[in-house]
Amino acid sequence: RYVIVQQDERGKIKDITPAGFNVRTRVHEYGGGAYAVFRDSIYFVNFKDQRIYHQSEGSSKVIPITPSKNRDGSLGKYAHLSVSPDGKRLLFVYEKEYDDRENENFLGVLDIDSEHIAEPTIIAGGYDFYADPVFSPSGDKITWLQWNHPHMPWDSTELMLGTFRGNALYNVKRVDGGEGKSICLPRFDKKERLYYVMDKVVDDASSPDNWWNIYRYTDVIEQITAERAEFGEPHWVFGQSNYDFLPDNRIIAKMVKEGRESLVIVEPEKKSLSLIENDLSNFSYIKTDEEGRVFFVGASSKKAQAVCSIEVNSDFKKVRVLKKSSKIKMQEEDISIPVHLSYPTKDGKEAYAFLYMPKNSKFTALPGEKPPLLVMVHGGPTSRADDSFSFLVQFWTSGGFAVIDVNYRGSTGYGRRYRDALISKWGLIDAEDVKDAVQYLIKQRKVDPQRIAVRGGSAGGYMVQRVMTQYPQVFKVGASYYGIGDLTTLVDETHKFESRYIDNLVGARLPEGRDQYQARSPINYLDRLKAPMIIFQGSDDRIVTPECSREVARVLKEKGIKYDYIEYKGEQHGFRSKKSKVDSLKREYKFYSEVFR
Repeated sequence: RYVIVQQDERGKIKDITPAGFNVRTRVHEYGGGAYAVFRDSIYFVNFKDQRIYHQSEGSSKVIPITPSKNRDGSLGKYAHLSVSPDGKRLLFVYEKEYDDRENENFLGVLDIDSEHIAEPTIIAGGYDFYADPVFSPSGDKITWLQWNHPHMPWDSTELMLGTFRGNALYNVKRVDGGEGKSICLPRFDKKERLYYVMDKVVDDASSPDNWWNIYRYTDVIEQITAERAEFGEPHWVFGQSNYDFLPDNRIIAKMVKEGRESLVIVEPEKKSLSLIENDLSNFSYIKTDEEGRVFFVGASSKKAQAVCSIEVNSDFKKVRVLKKSSKIKMQEEDISIPVHLSYPTKDGKEAYAFLYMPKNSKFTALPGEKPPLLVMVHGGPTSRADDSFSFLVQFWTSGGFAVIDVNYRGSTGYGRRYRDALISKWGLIDAEDVKDAVQYLIKQRKVDPQRIAVRGGSAGGYMVQRVMTQYPQVFKVGASYYGIGDLTTLVDETHKFESRYIDNLVGARLPEGRDQYQARSPINYLDRLKAPMIIFQGSDDRIVTPECSREVARVLKEKGIKYDYIEYKGEQHGFRSKKSKVDSLKREYKFYSEVFR
């Protein structure tokens, strides 16, 4: 359950979402941006029925302002909620979910100066997807992103701008984008100038165009930063905020360089950048207020995520923790600190990873003993592993495992060319990179080659199955969380947002590309499997549906290969309940222990 939390002027923190409500949207299934606050009014999407509700500050009464079903029978879903500067309209990404055909996506608005139930007014349509609608400070302009199949937002998006009046858009124009330009995070500054983050398809990996840099549009387009670093990130969820404006119109932003995050100040007029030094190394959801305070979710390799703030009038070094994500404390001598690795790949390129060695002050390894290795493979695949503190990683390192968290080619944070290297090669070069990471550590004599495990979820679960069938001599056991065995099943059953994602990753489209899909599907190579596999799945997963895991379990059973299959009732894509998380981790640890004993 997700709730909205409030901290008052005295520092008291309380949940303000009433019991029985869950603040979460299902737009694109990944959601995000499920609420907005304007003065003493709160607007939020309730997960169970996907309706927007209004709640006044200090009251537990909530009132629906959208219908339970639209007149055409569709279910309305809403994301990236924002209130107009005059407080009269609510702007959002609007998705209509149908039972018998593909969902449709729009930009929508609602009049909120009264509390009657109404369907949204559609102000933009005709494209497959929309994201990040933002009002200008005066409220008379709106900017947004849009794109069509088969592109994902990190492939090619268009940045649009229109005049807004009378619940309609006029003088709509494309500011930038298309033709392989990936744009994210549009924002207006206090002078109504439009900023955004963009990268391009280039031949030169050292070019600043290869990286998500910050741009500004007035009457012309200016490049504000020209770093070999990332200011953007892939649009998997709504409501992302990697930068914001300070009262003097400087920008405070997150920058990712060589796998590491830092907080920086950008001076747009000088086109200069300065680093903010503090003891954190991970930053997200950056927001500023009129007093110059900066709020964000921060973490480091030693500290779990927390809601933090810093003062603009200070030297920025003093971080105030407003709310910790966990009350669990680990002794510093028991925390394994990651090392960022660059390692060679089979084809003479380079890939990256974070390596954690075992650490537990209560235990000492026997002389000469090498630890078992757990390879972690992130999902996406257009995503990345970072070096922020993770109780999951520390669970394994405190239990005697070395952990390598791999940023195979196709991961973000290392520029556009590195990200695009996976196009048409999914299941090929990323699998090689995972295997090469293991062989690199074996050559370095850091791990026991006879005790290699691999785990991952979603696209990471696919990679678990892929490497275990392609390199059975390397991996001795694996755990696939809501992974993909048959790519054709994924395409047949997944949701609209990712329904054409696979086209680019495989380099072909069904039905013409069936041979390529079959060649990349682990389910067709299970006879090569030499190691046990444990499979976890949520029964309500709409992204990687249960059939994707069930069919793998059936084939393993038919072939007499050691496996275990656990399906959690009510869980979706990514387990959310504590009970499921704890149970799956215990089962996974026990499964590995039985193999390695």
